[in-house]
Amino acid sequence: MRKKLLPAVGIMAVLCLNGCRSQQSAPETEALREEITQLQQQVSDLQEQITSGSTETQQEIPPASETPAEGESGEGSPAPETEASPSDGASALSTTHTMEELTGLVAAFEEKTQNAAPSGAVSEDMEQFLSLKQEEKEIGDQLDRHEDELEYLYRSNALSREEYRTLDRELELLEDRLDASEDLLEYTFGMDD
Repeated sequence: MRKKLLPAVGIMAVLCLNGCRSQQSAPETEALREEITQLQQQVSDLQEQITSGSTETQQEIPPASETPAEGESGEGSPAPETEASPSDGASALSTTHTMEELTGLVAAFEEKTQNAAPSGAVSEDMEQFLSLKQEEKEIGDQLDRHEDELEYLYRSNALSREEYRTLDRELELLEDRLDASEDLLEYTFGMDD
């Protein structure tokens, strides 16, 4: 959902910078102010949608200009590539990984970071650190992919709103645990990237 706010905020920033950069005539300035007001309204509507979890009003938002930014209308967002689309009613909740598998991956990484200790040799420490950072990145990518798949299932009505919210909260907790493990890893090796 946060990704959808970026195009609107970006357009607002460009319009503001254009207005500050050059002195324009009163009618052009007024037109820009109206567009900014529309964009601000769209941002507030999107923020309301995020907090309420509603996707129904998304299509009611009028575009600020004749050519809306990509992703602003909700169209063109890529569908997850594998196993996210249900092939029949029995597999309606099919995703690449289950929450249990993802929880196991995060728990295993947490254990690795808790047991990791610098050996004293700079090259070995760097190798161990980079190896664990790569593993953390891969797990983070899997969590992001699962989040995309859940959103796809919700938008295709394979998940109810409550199911989606519950799974999304669980996923956020896993992401928080992964971040905490990354912080511990950086602290242990004295490296911050």
